[in-house]
Amino acid sequence: MFRLFVWIERLLTYCSSRTQHSRGFIRLKIAVTVHNAVRHDARVIKQAQTLVEAGHEVRVFGLTTEQDEDFLIDGNIPVRLTHRDLRGVASFLSERGLEPTRENKVWASFSEQGRLIFEAVRQIMRPDAVHIHDHVSLTAATLYKEEFGVPIVWDAHEIYEELAGLEDVRRKVNPRIIRDNAPFVSAFITLNESIARVYAERYPELPSATLIPNAARFSTVFSYDGRLHHAAGLDRSQRILLFQGSFADHRGIGTLLDVAKELDDTWSVVFMGWGELEASIKERASELGDRPSTKARISAVPGAAHSELPMWTAGATLGAIPYEDIGLNHRFCTPNKLWEFPASGVPIFASDLPEMAWRIREAGMGLVVSPRTVAHSIANSINNLTDEDLRIFRAGAVEFIQRDSWAHYEPKLIDLYEKYSRGRMVFSKFFRLFGRRR
Repeated sequence: MFRLFVWIERLLTYCSSRTQHSRGFIRLKIAVTVHNAVRHDARVIKQAQTLVEAGHEVRVFGLTTEQDEDFLIDGNIPVRLTHRDLRGVASFLSERGLEPTRENKVWASFSEQGRLIFEAVRQIMRPDAVHIHDHVSLTAATLYKEEFGVPIVWDAHEIYEELAGLEDVRRKVNPRIIRDNAPFVSAFITLNESIARVYAERYPELPSATLIPNAARFSTVFSYDGRLHHAAGLDRSQRILLFQGSFADHRGIGTLLDVAKELDDTWSVVFMGWGELEASIKERASELGDRPSTKARISAVPGAAHSELPMWTAGATLGAIPYEDIGLNHRFCTPNKLWEFPASGVPIFASDLPEMAWRIREAGMGLVVSPRTVAHSIANSINNLTDEDLRIFRAGAVEFIQRDSWAHYEPKLIDLYEKYSRGRMVFSKFFRLFGRRR
């Protein structure tokens, strides 16, 4: 049955590729799934907005540690968050006759989370396509195929068995999830050529990758209104080295805290975001309280809403992406902030990791240093930046985002779903012509 479905899907895809755009458009109902709480996931939000703007009906489904929640994100896109209730893990193992080993428990936990999202989708809509983000919700791929028989688009944000600091058992479980579900994937999206090569080598059953990086939307550089300095309690004249996003291990936060101790009094390090290292950041800020608060070495402020982020980021003098070279996932990373900083006219200080470094060097939009560079040397490089250096970096950042913003990549996403829309149109015509004949 699965082989028959694949044959039919490929036939419709071929037929749709022969159908001209001018012959019509069918609005697709697209279920977007992810295992997080959505609000901070810029990639999920951008893609959903693009598909809605292209004329499709989109609903986003995620998970939360709190109670079930419904809300709208920008673009009036509905989001359903389901409580991450893992009480079903034990019965999941028992029904399959599996021993409660650590590996089986992790696999069962991920599978149960995928099932919870699937059940939410099934209760609310009957989609024409399912767009799965990350690996946890990919565990339900077979459920979507069996229940809806529709194309599945898988968007891999990471190399999941190479995540920084990953425990050994998850290094086994994560690739198992991908191998098990790759045959059900109709289209595969990832971030850049280096990551695509890894997937092609390790998972040959996946379709060829469509490359859609974490580029930011851009229209114009905002006129900064002082909000970041105000929230951080800093003089408006103070230069800011900004880290934004998740306060997680292996992202160079410890290095930035050491750099703060060496920067001259015209610079402050500001952390804007959330995460497990927040307490450590605030503790270090208290320890390094040898300056007036308006020139504090370190300050922490809450993360900004996705729609307001460019206006906050615009207060930075230099944006920091000092990721550690720990595993292929970091080595080949191209995080959202690689585009978010330039979208606000902010140049970048980053680790010399290949996919980030070539973009920064080619655009002339900042400093690139070895991940092994000590804090004292990094601080000296930043302290020695002149106004002219920063002006040149800013010009490079703006030039980069003007030619490499989200607008450059979203046609790839739109074209992918137009293929499925035309496929449904071909199917509809086929049914009208032959479906009612006896």
